[in-house]
Amino acid sequence: MSTGHKTCTHFVLWGDRMKVTNTNITDNEIAEVLSQAGLTDKQIKAFFSECCGKDCCAEKVRVLRSTRRSLLDSIHKEQALLDKLDYVIWCTEHKESEG
Repeated sequence: MSTGHKTCTHFVLWGDRMKVTNTNITDNEIAEVLSQAGLTDKQIKAFFSECCGKDCCAEKVRVLRSTRRSLLDSIHKEQALLDKLDYVIWCTEHKESEG
């Protein structure tokens, strides 16, 4: 894995405004994000070994979007669990105040 910098466009939101800046991100930083998102070392190595032609970059984007979708699904499942727990808390508090 190279440690060279890549220039990426970075979007920052402030309320209803969006600021677009250029930032540098290393392959190591990308690998760390991919690891935190749940990709295995083997998957990360495969991601970086892809060529950089148009079709290969499209495959990288497909992998990234798929990973994002999986992560978002996990977040939604955790949110549903939090909602249920909040409901149990609410029911418990109101049951105690009634009895």
